Amino acid sequence: MKRLATTMCVVAGLLVATSAMAINLQRAPQSASTRANRPMDAAATLGCDDGVTWGGWYEGADDRLGNTFNFGSGSTLSRVTFTHYDYSTVGPYDYDLEVWDPSSCTFASRKAGLVAANSVYTNTTEIVDTCPDALYLSGSMLVAVHPKTCNTPTDCYPDLVYDNQLNVACPVIINNASTAPVCYDVSSYAGPFLLRVDINDCPTPVHRGTWGQLKSVYR
Repeated sequence: MKRLATTMCVVAGLLVATSAMAINLQRAPQSASTRANRPMDAAATLGCDDGVTWGGWYEGADDRLGNTFNFGSGSTLSRVTFTHYDYSTVGPYDYDLEVWDPSSCTFASRKAGLVAANSVYTNTTEIVDTCPDALYLSGSMLVAVHPKTCNTPTDCYPDLVYDNQLNVACPVIINNASTAPVCYDVSSYAGPFLLRVDINDCPTPVHRGTWGQLKSVYR
């Protein structure tokens, strides 16, 4: 069920990036048969919220809450940014970040052992670096938070906030995720979560060694 408490402030700074997805076209000899679309290799921020905090859900211990994003034919998940509220529960809050296939409601990947800061009666934004995890995603995927600090089995944190839009096909809540997961589209009841992702924005690996050592690799 939704929480009755709501907050009305605008999240600034970290949540103002554009939600447009950039696509590059690969250069090829001028022949129609050799021209093709590349994966989404340009850095971009994907999001479906409008940046206005409106309320939150009561989150269960086995729930997953998040938004679906289209990663095109392939993109690297670089960062996840989300906003949460404390509803009088003192943090910090343990949680995992997970990726699911929303069409089949199946688990895909997890970044575990994360800790969100105490929100102290205000909205707090977390930024999670996922570059070290090398998560390469394609198509429509759900990026979700598993809240693990609980007062009761139905009151867990960090508690993601949602915005004031309705019928934006984006927010999903998974019930009984560890036993018999069911993915619910909650867009007709509440807006998208204030959760966005950055793609294709990881540092390029640098080979540390002499030029002679590098040349020897290709001999």
